[in-house]
Amino acid sequence: MNDLPTLLIVAVLAAVLTWLGIRLTRRYAGQALPLSELAPNQSPTTVAQNGGGLTILVVVLMLYMPVGLWIGDPGPVVRFSLAGSMMAMIGFFEDLRTLPRLLRITAQLIAALIFVPDVPIRAIGLPRMELIIPPPLDVILALVWVVGLSTIYTYMDDVDGLAGGQAVLVGLLWAFIGISEGNTLVALLALLIVGATMGFLYHNLSAHKIYMGEVGSTFIGFSLAALTLMMQHESTRLIVSGALFVALFAFDALLTFVIYVVRGRYIQFPNRSHLYQRMLRLGDPPLRVLALYLLISIGFCVAGLLYYREPAWLALLIVVVSCIALFVWVKRRESNPPDATSQSSAS
Repeated sequence: MNDLPTLLIVAVLAAVLTWLGIRLTRRYAGQALPLSELAPNQSPTTVAQNGGGLTILVVVLMLYMPVGLWIGDPGPVVRFSLAGSMMAMIGFFEDLRTLPRLLRITAQLIAALIFVPDVPIRAIGLPRMELIIPPPLDVILALVWVVGLSTIYTYMDDVDGLAGGQAVLVGLLWAFIGISEGNTLVALLALLIVGATMGFLYHNLSAHKIYMGEVGSTFIGFSLAALTLMMQHESTRLIVSGALFVALFAFDALLTFVIYVVRGRYIQFPNRSHLYQRMLRLGDPPLRVLALYLLISIGFCVAGLLYYREPAWLALLIVVVSCIALFVWVKRRESNPPDATSQSSAS
Protein backbone atom coordinates (compact mmCIF):
# COMPACT_ATOMS: atom_id res chain seq x y z
CA MET A 1 0.00 0.00 0.00
CA ASN A 2 2.99 2.31 -0.11
CA ASP A 3 2.75 2.73 -3.87
CA LEU A 4 0.99 5.71 -5.36
CA PRO A 5 -0.93 3.77 -8.06
CA THR A 6 -2.77 1.75 -5.41
CA LEU A 7 -3.71 4.89 -3.49
CA LEU A 8 -4.97 6.48 -6.71
CA ILE A 9 -7.10 3.43 -7.46
CA VAL A 10 -8.73 3.72 -4.04
CA ALA A 11 -9.35 7.44 -4.66
CA VAL A 12 -10.96 6.73 -8.04
CA LEU A 13 -13.12 4.07 -6.41
CA ALA A 14 -14.25 6.65 -3.84
CA ALA A 15 -15.17 9.07 -6.64
CA VAL A 16 -17.19 6.46 -8.52
CA LEU A 17 -19.01 5.22 -5.42
CA THR A 18 -19.86 8.77 -4.33
CA TRP A 19 -21.09 9.71 -7.80
CA LEU A 20 -23.26 6.61 -7.93
CA GLY A 21 -24.53 6.98 -4.36
CA ILE A 22 -25.57 10.60 -4.80
CA ARG A 23 -27.21 9.80 -8.15
CA LEU A 24 -29.32 7.12 -6.49
CA THR A 25 -30.13 9.42 -3.57
CA ARG A 26 -31.29 12.23 -5.84
CA ARG A 27 -33.42 9.85 -7.84
CA TYR A 28 -34.98 8.48 -4.66
CA ALA A 29 -35.58 11.94 -3.17
CA GLY A 30 -37.02 13.36 -6.37
CA GLN A 31 -39.15 10.45 -7.56
CA ALA A 32 -39.62 7.63 -5.09
CA LEU A 33 -40.48 9.67 -1.99
CA PRO A 34 -43.97 11.20 -2.14
CA LEU A 35 -44.43 14.66 -0.66
CA SER A 36 -46.94 13.19 1.80
CA GLU A 37 -44.14 11.16 3.42
CA LEU A 38 -41.87 14.14 4.05
CA ALA A 39 -41.63 15.79 7.45
CA PRO A 40 -43.19 19.30 7.73
CA ASN A 41 -39.80 21.00 7.53
CA GLN A 42 -38.43 18.77 4.76
CA SER A 43 -38.43 18.90 0.98
CA PRO A 44 -37.02 16.57 -1.68
CA THR A 45 -34.07 18.98 -2.00
CA THR A 46 -33.36 18.72 1.74
CA VAL A 47 -33.51 14.93 1.58
CA ALA A 48 -31.13 14.93 -1.39
CA GLN A 49 -28.72 17.21 0.46
CA ASN A 50 -28.74 14.93 3.48
CA GLY A 51 -28.19 11.94 1.23
CA GLY A 52 -25.34 13.66 -0.59
CA GLY A 53 -23.49 14.41 2.62
CA LEU A 54 -24.17 10.97 4.00
CA THR A 55 -22.81 9.42 0.82
CA ILE A 56 -19.51 11.26 1.23
CA LEU A 57 -19.30 10.11 4.85
CA VAL A 58 -20.16 6.48 4.12
CA VAL A 59 -17.84 6.14 1.13
CA VAL A 60 -14.83 7.68 2.89
CA LEU A 61 -15.22 5.61 6.05
CA MET A 62 -16.19 2.45 4.16
CA LEU A 63 -12.83 2.56 2.36
CA TYR A 64 -10.67 4.25 5.00
CA MET A 65 -11.45 1.87 7.87
CA PRO A 66 -10.56 -1.49 6.28
CA VAL A 67 -7.62 -0.17 4.23
CA GLY A 68 -6.37 2.01 7.10
CA LEU A 69 -6.56 -0.86 9.59
CA TRP A 70 -4.59 -2.98 7.14
CA ILE A 71 -1.75 -0.53 6.51
CA GLY A 72 -1.34 1.32 9.80
CA ASP A 73 -1.94 1.67 13.51
CA PRO A 74 -5.63 0.95 14.24
CA GLY A 75 -5.83 3.62 16.97
CA PRO A 76 -5.87 6.74 14.77
CA VAL A 77 -8.14 5.05 12.23
CA VAL A 78 -10.77 4.10 14.81
CA ARG A 79 -10.62 7.44 16.63
CA PHE A 80 -10.94 9.42 13.40
CA SER A 81 -13.82 7.28 12.18
CA LEU A 82 -15.78 7.52 15.45
CA ALA A 83 -15.24 11.26 15.85
CA GLY A 84 -15.97 11.95 12.17
CA SER A 85 -19.17 9.92 12.29
CA MET A 86 -20.36 11.80 15.37
CA MET A 87 -19.52 15.16 13.79
CA ALA A 88 -21.48 14.21 10.67
CA MET A 89 -24.48 13.03 12.68
CA ILE A 90 -24.57 16.34 14.52
CA GLY A 91 -24.71 17.96 11.09
CA PHE A 92 -27.46 15.55 10.08
CA PHE A 93 -29.66 16.69 12.97
CA GLU A 94 -28.81 20.28 12.11
CA ASP A 95 -30.05 19.65 8.56
CA LEU A 96 -33.36 18.35 9.88
CA ARG A 97 -33.85 20.89 12.64
CA THR A 98 -31.73 23.86 13.70
CA LEU A 99 -30.03 23.05 16.99
CA PRO A 100 -29.35 25.63 19.71
CA ARG A 101 -25.84 26.95 19.14
CA LEU A 102 -24.58 26.02 22.61
CA LEU A 103 -25.95 22.48 22.27
CA ARG A 104 -24.32 22.04 18.88
CA ILE A 105 -20.90 23.29 20.02
CA THR A 106 -21.06 21.11 23.14
CA ALA A 107 -21.90 18.04 21.07
CA GLN A 108 -19.06 18.81 18.64
CA LEU A 109 -16.58 19.22 21.50
CA ILE A 110 -17.60 15.84 22.90
CA ALA A 111 -17.16 14.25 19.48
CA ALA A 112 -13.78 15.94 18.97
CA LEU A 113 -12.56 14.67 22.35
CA ILE A 114 -12.57 11.17 20.90
CA PHE A 115 -9.84 12.19 18.46
CA VAL A 116 -8.01 15.27 19.77
CA PRO A 117 -6.31 14.06 23.00
CA ASP A 118 -4.10 11.75 20.94
CA VAL A 119 -2.96 14.58 18.62
CA PRO A 120 -2.77 17.80 20.68
CA ILE A 121 -0.97 20.83 19.26
CA ARG A 122 2.17 20.71 21.40
CA ALA A 123 4.29 23.03 19.24
CA ILE A 124 3.86 25.48 16.37
CA GLY A 125 6.78 25.92 13.99
CA LEU A 126 7.39 29.62 13.38
CA PRO A 127 10.29 31.11 11.39
CA ARG A 128 13.51 30.54 13.37
CA MET A 129 11.63 29.37 16.47
CA GLU A 130 9.13 26.88 17.88
CA LEU A 131 6.24 28.02 20.01
CA ILE A 132 5.71 25.36 22.69
CA ILE A 133 2.11 24.87 23.84
CA PRO A 134 1.90 23.52 27.41
CA PRO A 135 -0.86 21.17 28.55
CA PRO A 136 -3.81 21.47 28.80
CA LEU A 137 -3.66 24.36 26.32
CA ASP A 138 -2.38 21.96 23.66
CA VAL A 139 -5.63 19.98 23.79
CA ILE A 140 -7.79 23.10 24.02
CA LEU A 141 -6.08 24.63 20.97
CA ALA A 142 -6.60 21.41 18.99
CA LEU A 143 -10.27 21.35 20.01
CA VAL A 144 -10.74 24.93 18.82
CA TRP A 145 -9.06 24.04 15.52
CA VAL A 146 -11.21 20.95 14.91
CA VAL A 147 -14.57 22.39 15.97
CA GLY A 148 -13.80 25.73 14.35
CA LEU A 149 -12.91 24.34 10.93
CA SER A 150 -15.84 21.90 11.04
CA THR A 151 -18.18 24.84 11.65
CA ILE A 152 -16.51 27.11 9.09
CA TYR A 153 -17.09 24.63 6.30
CA THR A 154 -20.84 24.55 6.96
CA TYR A 155 -21.00 28.29 6.24
CA MET A 156 -19.08 28.06 2.97
CA ASP A 157 -21.33 25.49 1.27
CA ASP A 158 -23.59 28.06 -0.41
CA VAL A 159 -22.06 28.41 -3.90
CA ASP A 160 -21.78 25.51 -6.33
CA GLY A 161 -18.27 24.08 -6.15
CA LEU A 162 -16.96 26.38 -3.41
CA ALA A 163 -16.65 24.04 -0.42
CA GLY A 164 -15.98 21.03 -2.62
CA GLY A 165 -13.36 22.77 -4.74
CA GLN A 166 -11.50 23.94 -1.64
CA ALA A 167 -11.61 20.41 -0.20
CA VAL A 168 -10.08 19.00 -3.39
CA LEU A 169 -7.28 21.58 -3.34
CA VAL A 170 -6.39 21.01 0.31
CA GLY A 171 -6.81 17.24 0.04
CA LEU A 172 -4.36 17.07 -2.85
CA LEU A 173 -1.80 19.03 -0.87
CA TRP A 174 -2.13 16.77 2.18
CA ALA A 175 -1.84 13.73 -0.08
CA PHE A 176 1.38 15.14 -1.56
CA ILE A 177 2.79 15.95 1.87
CA GLY A 178 1.74 12.58 3.27
CA ILE A 179 3.47 10.74 0.42
CA SER A 180 6.57 12.96 0.74
CA GLU A 181 6.83 12.24 4.46
CA GLY A 182 6.07 8.53 4.06
CA ASN A 183 2.78 8.77 5.97
CA THR A 184 0.59 6.45 3.93
CA LEU A 185 -2.36 6.70 6.33
CA VAL A 186 -2.61 10.46 5.86
CA ALA A 187 -2.13 10.16 2.09
CA LEU A 188 -4.91 7.55 1.96
CA LEU A 189 -7.37 9.71 3.90
CA ALA A 190 -6.52 12.82 1.88
CA LEU A 191 -7.01 11.04 -1.45
CA LEU A 192 -10.29 9.54 -0.24
CA ILE A 193 -11.49 13.06 0.60
CA VAL A 194 -10.39 14.21 -2.86
CA GLY A 195 -12.07 11.28 -4.62
CA ALA A 196 -15.36 11.45 -2.71
CA THR A 197 -15.53 15.22 -3.13
CA MET A 198 -14.92 14.99 -6.88
CA GLY A 199 -17.72 12.45 -7.13
CA PHE A 200 -19.95 14.91 -5.30
CA LEU A 201 -18.84 17.87 -7.44
CA TYR A 202 -20.13 16.17 -10.59
CA HIS A 203 -23.66 16.56 -9.22
CA ASN A 204 -23.00 19.86 -7.48
CA LEU A 205 -21.72 21.61 -10.61
CA SER A 206 -24.01 19.99 -13.17
CA ALA A 207 -27.33 19.97 -11.33
CA HIS A 208 -26.98 23.20 -9.30
CA LYS A 209 -29.52 21.74 -6.88
CA ILE A 210 -27.51 19.79 -4.38
CA TYR A 211 -25.03 20.86 -1.73
CA MET A 212 -23.04 18.95 0.84
CA GLY A 213 -25.51 19.91 3.54
CA GLU A 214 -24.45 20.05 7.17
CA VAL A 215 -23.59 16.34 7.10
CA GLY A 216 -21.00 16.48 4.34
CA SER A 217 -19.59 19.94 5.06
CA THR A 218 -19.11 19.21 8.77
CA PHE A 219 -17.37 15.92 7.98
CA ILE A 220 -15.12 17.48 5.32
CA GLY A 221 -14.17 20.33 7.64
CA PHE A 222 -13.40 17.87 10.43
CA SER A 223 -11.34 15.70 8.08
CA LEU A 224 -9.17 18.59 6.87
CA ALA A 225 -8.59 19.69 10.47
CA ALA A 226 -7.74 16.10 11.42
CA LEU A 227 -5.22 15.78 8.58
CA THR A 228 -3.34 18.78 9.95
CA LEU A 229 -3.17 17.27 13.43
CA MET A 230 -2.19 13.85 12.10
CA MET A 231 0.78 15.32 10.20
CA GLN A 232 2.15 17.70 12.83
CA HIS A 233 4.54 15.13 14.30
CA GLU A 234 6.35 15.10 10.94
CA SER A 235 7.02 18.84 11.21
CA THR A 236 5.61 21.49 13.54
CA ARG A 237 5.58 23.85 10.55
CA LEU A 238 2.68 21.85 9.13
CA ILE A 239 0.33 23.33 11.73
CA VAL A 240 0.93 26.74 10.16
CA SER A 241 0.79 25.29 6.65
CA GLY A 242 -2.57 23.65 7.41
CA ALA A 243 -3.91 26.99 8.60
CA LEU A 244 -2.64 28.73 5.45
CA PHE A 245 -4.36 26.13 3.25
CA VAL A 246 -7.78 27.15 4.64
CA ALA A 247 -6.92 30.76 5.50
CA LEU A 248 -9.44 32.31 3.09
CA PHE A 249 -12.36 30.33 4.51
CA ALA A 250 -11.19 30.99 8.07
CA PHE A 251 -10.82 34.73 7.43
CA ASP A 252 -14.25 34.96 5.81
CA ALA A 253 -15.96 33.16 8.69
CA LEU A 254 -14.01 34.96 11.42
CA LEU A 255 -14.68 38.36 9.87
CA THR A 256 -18.40 37.61 9.66
CA PHE A 257 -18.49 36.44 13.28
CA VAL A 258 -16.62 39.53 14.52
CA ILE A 259 -18.99 41.83 12.63
CA TYR A 260 -22.01 40.20 14.27
CA VAL A 261 -20.42 40.32 17.72
CA VAL A 262 -19.69 44.03 17.27
CA ARG A 263 -23.27 44.61 16.15
CA GLY A 264 -24.61 42.62 19.10
CA ARG A 265 -26.31 39.99 16.97
CA TYR A 266 -23.96 37.07 17.62
CA ILE A 267 -26.74 34.91 19.11
CA GLN A 268 -28.69 34.77 15.83
CA PHE A 269 -25.58 34.99 13.61
CA PRO A 270 -27.47 34.53 10.34
CA ASN A 271 -25.44 33.11 7.50
CA ARG A 272 -25.87 36.06 5.12
CA SER A 273 -22.86 38.30 5.55
CA HIS A 274 -19.88 36.31 4.36
CA LEU A 275 -17.73 38.07 1.79
CA TYR A 276 -18.75 35.70 -1.00
CA GLN A 277 -22.42 36.34 -0.21
CA ARG A 278 -21.84 40.08 -0.24
CA MET A 279 -20.22 39.71 -3.65
CA LEU A 280 -23.29 37.85 -4.88
CA ARG A 281 -25.53 40.65 -3.63
CA LEU A 282 -23.36 43.10 -5.56
CA GLY A 283 -24.33 41.25 -8.73
CA ASP A 284 -21.30 39.03 -9.27
CA PRO A 285 -22.25 35.75 -10.98
CA PRO A 286 -21.70 32.66 -8.78
CA LEU A 287 -19.14 31.31 -11.27
CA ARG A 288 -17.05 34.48 -10.93
CA VAL A 289 -17.20 34.29 -7.14
CA LEU A 290 -16.19 30.63 -7.28
CA ALA A 291 -13.28 31.36 -9.62
CA LEU A 292 -12.01 34.22 -7.44
CA TYR A 293 -12.15 32.20 -4.24
CA LEU A 294 -10.45 29.20 -5.80
CA LEU A 295 -7.71 31.34 -7.37
CA ILE A 296 -7.00 33.01 -4.03
CA SER A 297 -7.09 29.63 -2.31
CA ILE A 298 -4.58 28.23 -4.81
CA GLY A 299 -2.27 31.11 -3.94
CA PHE A 300 -2.71 30.44 -0.22
CA CYS A 301 -2.07 26.73 -0.77
CA VAL A 302 1.18 27.58 -2.56
CA ALA A 303 2.12 29.84 0.36
CA GLY A 304 1.42 27.02 2.80
CA LEU A 305 3.46 24.57 0.77
CA LEU A 306 6.38 27.00 0.58
CA TYR A 307 6.14 27.54 4.34
CA TYR A 308 6.33 23.78 4.84
CA ARG A 309 9.52 23.71 2.77
CA GLU A 310 11.09 26.89 4.13
CA PRO A 311 9.23 28.83 6.87
CA ALA A 312 9.29 32.57 6.34
CA TRP A 313 7.24 35.49 7.62
CA LEU A 314 6.71 36.58 4.01
CA ALA A 315 4.28 33.72 3.34
CA LEU A 316 2.20 34.71 6.37
CA LEU A 317 2.32 38.39 5.42
CA ILE A 318 1.14 37.71 1.86
CA VAL A 319 -1.86 35.75 3.12
CA VAL A 320 -2.84 38.39 5.69
CA VAL A 321 -2.48 41.26 3.22
CA SER A 322 -4.47 39.37 0.57
CA CYS A 323 -7.36 38.74 2.99
CA ILE A 324 -7.44 42.38 4.05
CA ALA A 325 -7.29 43.51 0.42
CA LEU A 326 -10.28 41.30 -0.45
CA PHE A 327 -12.30 42.77 2.41
CA VAL A 328 -11.40 46.35 1.44
CA TRP A 329 -12.27 45.69 -2.20
CA VAL A 330 -15.71 44.30 -1.30
CA LYS A 331 -16.30 47.13 1.17
CA ARG A 332 -15.44 49.80 -1.41
CA ARG A 333 -17.78 48.21 -3.93
CA GLU A 334 -20.58 48.22 -1.34
CA SER A 335 -20.01 51.90 -0.69
CA ASN A 336 -20.42 52.53 -4.45
CA PRO A 337 -23.22 50.10 -5.38
CA PRO A 338 -24.21 49.53 -9.01
CA ASP A 339 -27.18 51.42 -10.34
CA ALA A 340 -30.69 50.04 -10.14
CA THR A 341 -30.61 48.79 -13.70
CA SER A 342 -27.53 46.68 -13.06
CA GLN A 343 -29.02 45.33 -9.85
CA SER A 344 -32.27 44.35 -11.52
CA SER A 345 -30.48 42.63 -14.39
CA ALA A 346 -28.21 40.75 -11.96
CA SER A 347 -31.20 39.53 -9.97
